Amino acid sequence: MPRISGLTVSEPDTTLSQSDVLALLELDGDPFAERVFDRAAVTTRSLGLRPAMLARTLQGRTPWTEDQLFEYAVEAVERLALDPSEIGTVVTASLYSLGGPTLAHRLVEHFRMDPATDKYHVVGVGCASAVPLVRLVIQSLDTHSGKKGLIVAAESMSGLMTRATPGDQRSKTVGSAIFGDGCAAAVIEHGTTGPAVAASKVHQIQGTLDVVRMELSDEDSYLHLERDLPDVAAASLPDLVDEFLETVDLTRDGVDCWIVHPGGRRILDCVRDALALSRAQLQLSYDVLATRGNVGTPSIFYVLSETTKRGHPAPGERGLMVTVGPGVTVGLMLLVF
Repeated sequence: MPRISGLTVSEPDTTLSQSDVLALLELDGDPFAERVFDRAAVTTRSLGLRPAMLARTLQGRTPWTEDQLFEYAVEAVERLALDPSEIGTVVTASLYSLGGPTLAHRLVEHFRMDPATDKYHVVGVGCASAVPLVRLVIQSLDTHSGKKGLIVAAESMSGLMTRATPGDQRSKTVGSAIFGDGCAAAVIEHGTTGPAVAASKVHQIQGTLDVVRMELSDEDSYLHLERDLPDVAAASLPDLVDEFLETVDLTRDGVDCWIVHPGGRRILDCVRDALALSRAQLQLSYDVLATRGNVGTPSIFYVLSETTKRGHPAPGERGLMVTVGPGVTVGLMLLVF
């Protein structure tokens, strides 16, 4: 089975508290904003947010955002200590496209990979990230050549945040309370080390296209999250998980560790309740949310990283990855450690 043989994360050096972000967005003293930020279950976030950026539109920030994504990506890939000649496919991903050349092109050039390296930049998978990205890379692997696949999921939510005005929807403030910046890099190969990808599935819930969406205009930009997103995602989750596990002759009791997207406190609470899990079973996801926030596309990789470092899964133990992203799309991936 293909395996995730390497995984690293990187983020900005700047760590901000909730009160720091409230001040930057000029929301301190706003009762609604302070209440939302306090209940978000986020303590600190890595954000490259600066006052000068907030004075610019999304388009005006593009050069800065491109540079930040590239910086995070280079740092994450360098931590993998890869031999660039071993990479046959590079897949990069972020919530939105900044045009060309893509992040994948820039990484191939920077690390002097083979010019024939397959490269793709995927936009919009967002928090569903790991499952479709890993599936895409596995399909591209050539078992005869022995080449590896590289996934780089990078996000600059700072490049998307803007200050709220009295006429803005409250969902804009909600998003500002949870999102952070960061990057994850993962290596996929037919190797002998790392968690094996035993099975995977993506499921798009019909009639939910507007539940998670980008709101972009000449003067404003933010990620819109409908209030009922957690309930929508959790409603069909028990059946989806049970049917998926049945295909590999498992039940929920056979899952040793749960790797759940830290999309927000209510998403984690709703997933926990829907699947009849305990707080302890999702503690690593709650911890990532508290210290990093929702980092968008790379978020689930942060939880997987913490699972391998702190959870210490024993050989043969099974982990189920559960992601929730735009669409609304639920991703499921069974890993065997």
